[in-house]
Amino acid sequence: MTTKLTLSIDSRVVAKARRISKLRKTSISAMVAHYIASIHEDEEEETTPAPLTQHVLELAQKVKPVPDDWDYRDELSDAIAERYDVK
Repeated sequence: MTTKLTLSIDSRVVAKARRISKLRKTSISAMVAHYIASIHEDEEEETTPAPLTQHVLELAQKVKPVPDDWDYRDELSDAIAERYDVK
């Protein structure tokens, strides 16, 4: 059973949808239905990060926070001056 649905969408998006639907030889309704059907309802649930991501997050928690007045440009200037023996 199909039900009619009215959407308010930016005119540029509608024009793009028309071009794409023409190229794919399908309707905009079919494209929207396919997109919505492809979204898993459980995507809203929090997922467990991959092991490498989890490891990086754990390492990041051990790092001291950067002071509010820290400026990377000062660090970069100091490193360049040290590297090229510039005073």
